[in-house]
Amino acid sequence: MNTTEELARRRDHEEGTITDDKVDRLRRRIGRPVPYTDASFEFAGVDSLRNYARGIGDIDPMYCDPSHARNTAWGSYAAQPTFMLYMGVSEETELSADLLATGRGDPLAGVHAFYSAEEMRWFRRIEENDRLRIRKGLASVEIKPSRMGGQAVHEIHEGVYWNQNGALVGLRRQLLVRVGRASARSQGKNLDLDVPHRYTQEEMASIEAEYEREYIRGPEPRFWDDIEIGEESVPLLRGPYTTTAYICYAEATGPRNDYHRAHTVAYRYRKDHPRAFPLNQLGYPDTIARVHWDREMAQRAGLPETYDFGGERVAWFSTAATHWMGDSGFLCRLQIRLLGFCFVGDTVWIRGAVTDKRVEGNDHLVDLELTATNQRSETISTGSATFLLPVRSEPRPRFPRTPHSDEVSIFA
Repeated sequence: MNTTEELARRRDHEEGTITDDKVDRLRRRIGRPVPYTDASFEFAGVDSLRNYARGIGDIDPMYCDPSHARNTAWGSYAAQPTFMLYMGVSEETELSADLLATGRGDPLAGVHAFYSAEEMRWFRRIEENDRLRIRKGLASVEIKPSRMGGQAVHEIHEGVYWNQNGALVGLRRQLLVRVGRASARSQGKNLDLDVPHRYTQEEMASIEAEYEREYIRGPEPRFWDDIEIGEESVPLLRGPYTTTAYICYAEATGPRNDYHRAHTVAYRYRKDHPRAFPLNQLGYPDTIARVHWDREMAQRAGLPETYDFGGERVAWFSTAATHWMGDSGFLCRLQIRLLGFCFVGDTVWIRGAVTDKRVEGNDHLVDLELTATNQRSETISTGSATFLLPVRSEPRPRFPRTPHSDEVSIFA
């Protein structure tokens, strides 16, 4: 057997499969908090908040200029809302006996995970120097047919965040879709796409003109009283997408998952979780996260090109939302569905339209439906945002009602 054939056999062997036994092990973890002691950011440092805004391409001075933020009606500098995804240390420090009974590591190790949806809710801002506490874990597991071939496992993960004063800051609910790489490759659903897109000089001139017109509401309050159903937001442009953009995002979010590790740190993690670092085409292990910058690995996952990270696109939607609401608004909820991929070379326009305005108790709320469309006129994401906006009779910004415990999460 020659070296090429042997390497191919070794690489195929390390890919995971979906079996009833593995899914049963996974289901036994539902409702059991998972220790989280190695957060990307334990504290909301000023540099971290500013660098996060820069890394996701957000130029709103509310998030990239602390002095501007401190001079608003809020009177302080706070994080761009999606920064919450990268914060939080749990009180649980070790696996419980119930979790250990299901075995160590991921039961579906080697089965690819696609970040497919996110819902976030906020009740407080993350102020500079805040420290967040988190409780999170697996909330549900379902088996469904996969558009990429075979069957898929849908995992819902939930998290609850409190600050150092015990105030509830936010919630998150994330959907991961697990699909076997071999099934995705055999289906070849995305392989006939014409990517990456090649741009003409005229196309680039049009894109740059749109960047020049990027709209930020800023210090002028957007009052609830003035909102009309059907009014549209100014589209937010992102792209053409590059590997450099992903690097900026990765720098801004820190070592946000177990797969971004280097040298001795990577080696020690890989000893316990070998399938998190599958062999590359040269025969040595490298992180599974390289689907975002290594075309060969993306193709092994059934895709024609490298692509963005799910949390990165969630951040784009958040930027579109906060640009629209202005300095005095409060983003209460953001829900995103990732329907397709943003491949290297793609350009994305995020558009919004008001679908509802209402009063709940003392909260004056507005809903904005959001859609992300690429240069091929494909809708790659849909979402919605809910805002608490000031009213003319009470122009100062404030926080929404804090929910009762039974409205929160199984991990509250």
